[in-house]
Amino acid sequence: MELKEYQRKTLERFSEYVEALYAEKGKADKAINALRAAGVDIPAGIDDFAKNTWSVLKAKGILPRVNSPMGLIVPDHVARYDKRDRSIPHVCLKVPTGGGKTLLAAECVGKVHTEFFRRQTGLVLWIVPTVQIYRQTWKTLANREHPYRQCLERASGGR
Repeated sequence: MELKEYQRKTLERFSEYVEALYAEKGKADKAINALRAAGVDIPAGIDDFAKNTWSVLKAKGILPRVNSPMGLIVPDHVARYDKRDRSIPHVCLKVPTGGGKTLLAAECVGKVHTEFFRRQTGLVLWIVPTVQIYRQTWKTLANREHPYRQCLERASGGR
């Protein structure tokens, strides 16, 4: 399936995010390992690689801007943590109706697997807002001939 220009640009931006996320996670892990080896207490927030990634991308000027009463601004980072207080990276792709969100999501799964986790395995929880979209998405992803399913097959190495 041929991607449209705006879809390619969206995926390029997403790749920049994932690459920066991987780099910041590596820095955080290295710093934590060095502090543990030295027997030093680990300062709070040093492992928040998702927030650090946002700061790096903001400084580079490549984050999207949103309209506000003060003009176009880059929104603040929104932190999310799991039950063990580990940073959870997250992203939102804003695409108009009919813009190929399901296709982009399938492509992004592959990028997360290969560019962040550096492997072709993992669990993906696919959440949709309505039963109608669930049925439509399930139908396309269950069909091995459908391009969206093929994206996921490539991302998972056929598993």
